[in-house]
Amino acid sequence: MKLLILTFLASITFVSAVPLLKRNVDPALVPEFGVIAGVNPTGTGDCDGITNAAGQVVKIPCSCPPDRASFLQSLNANVNAGKVVNNPSISVTFPTDDSTASQLARLQTAIVTLQNLNGPGKGCPAASTTFLAQQKAIQNGTPTPSASSTETPAVSAPASNPSSIDTSLVPEFGVTAGVNPTGTGDCDGITNAAGQVSLEANVGAGFVVNNPSVKVSFPEDNSKNSQLARIQTAIVTLQNLNGPGKGCPAASTTFVAQQQAIANGSSAPAASAPSTVAVSSSPTATASTAPSVGGVDPSLVPEFGVTSGVNPTGTGDCDGITNDAGQVIKIPCSCPPDRDSFIASLNANIAAGHAVNNPSVSVSFPTDDSDASKATRIEASIITLQNLKGPGIGCPAASTTFVAQLKAVQG
Repeated sequence: MKLLILTFLASITFVSAVPLLKRNVDPALVPEFGVIAGVNPTGTGDCDGITNAAGQVVKIPCSCPPDRASFLQSLNANVNAGKVVNNPSISVTFPTDDSTASQLARLQTAIVTLQNLNGPGKGCPAASTTFLAQQKAIQNGTPTPSASSTETPAVSAPASNPSSIDTSLVPEFGVTAGVNPTGTGDCDGITNAAGQVSLEANVGAGFVVNNPSVKVSFPEDNSKNSQLARIQTAIVTLQNLNGPGKGCPAASTTFVAQQQAIANGSSAPAASAPSTVAVSSSPTATASTAPSVGGVDPSLVPEFGVTSGVNPTGTGDCDGITNDAGQVIKIPCSCPPDRDSFIASLNANIAAGHAVNNPSVSVSFPTDDSDASKATRIEASIITLQNLKGPGIGCPAASTTFVAQLKAVQG
């Protein structure tokens, strides 16, 4: 009898020691992002996210949303742990029934996973998905936004290849390859011929081959609208040379300046002028274009104008700036970064002449008091902010008042 009891107790001990098997969530129950990463890159790490209630496109890091496989992996880890692994104070659940409460719980878990992918409050913003719109639709009992229509854009059949475009109508880059080598293989600008080959492919297809959601046209008449359309096609070709959002920034050409000149009815900037950079022997000129040996003057670095960690939601988001529509934009609670580390990153970028973490984006930090130099310093700060940890991986401009400061300087 004693032997029987001991055997029974041993069996209980063995069973209790076996860990419970944890299963991955059903991917079919995980909401679709509804947004594609890398759409309409600005060249400074920002791309298009959702359109907000005011009809404005919200800018998001070009690396967001993440690829679905890695997102599902993070989601599974969180659900199995019952909390956000990278932010343990946030509990999560993933019920599998079709009730409104369960659908909302699944969306909330997807949102907090997204916002804490790389650490507490370090991930992708909700604006890089349609999660909030899906959440609102479920709460209101209306159909959720069709994620599949935005997640995978329909690619229309390419138009029949027209004869080669007239290359004289293609705007000149205004930048020569091989300028300002860093010694690490990086230089400023690209070759005109390479751009034209990609441009012809895009015009023939009627869209950017490497980013099919972006439509293009190349009208050949001399009207203002046609000239602007040709430059816009050149810009999106440039920005997507090697894949969606993977190319050269508009800042590596004079395209934007040419576009503004045409829109204003003034002469377009000469293409040959930027190709050869004049070097002045004047000490004044040198002082105004290069930072001091010890790094930039901190008093010339624009203030963030926003404090990190304000009004946390508990899901990794905090308050950023208030936009033109009077709405407070949510930002990662870790943004903006501490000023010392930001200035250290800015110094590294200025010393290299480009964003160290995104070498295709050039930066400079002139020290004179002209509005143009102030604008250049703010732009260098924005680029540094948006690429702190990698290409397009950093803090959004909305975590500072940099854009408002830039507008004020530009008038």
